[in-house]
Amino acid sequence: MAFQSCRRGFTFVELIFVVTLLAVLAAITVPRFRRSFDSLVLQNFVSDFTSFAMYAQAKSVSGGSEVSVDLDPTQRLLLTEDHVKYQDPSGGNVDQWVTGKVKSIPDPVLVDLKASTGKIVFYPDGTSDSADIDIKGKYGGKYSVSVDPGTGYVNVKQTE
Repeated sequence: MAFQSCRRGFTFVELIFVVTLLAVLAAITVPRFRRSFDSLVLQNFVSDFTSFAMYAQAKSVSGGSEVSVDLDPTQRLLLTEDHVKYQDPSGGNVDQWVTGKVKSIPDPVLVDLKASTGKIVFYPDGTSDSADIDIKGKYGGKYSVSVDPGTGYVNVKQTE
């Protein structure tokens, strides 16, 4: 009776082949996931900007005072400011902008203000300043955002 050797497991060459195959698959899929993630971050920021503008307009109309949405690309901030007027204890009139909601601009998002100042004021009658802004992703994707001064409506168009 002959003895048969029973080999179990994988050879070293087979293991190297499987590890190499997994490395190639990872190299192909990781950049795609990165672009997808950055695209979601861009879409989320555009949605946040639109929400800030709608909030500012509603607060301005209901509160009877000006509210602004400010985009500061250098400090990477998106924020609202309320225009506050009151009389201080010494009898002097105080007229200032007070910061409200604040959100940072995510790293893969680039903001081009074009000719805008970055401050869009919403007035109690529902109107606003005009704005035309491009919001882009570092790895692709671009949205053109405009604010209609007559209605304060924010229009978002995906351009890429």
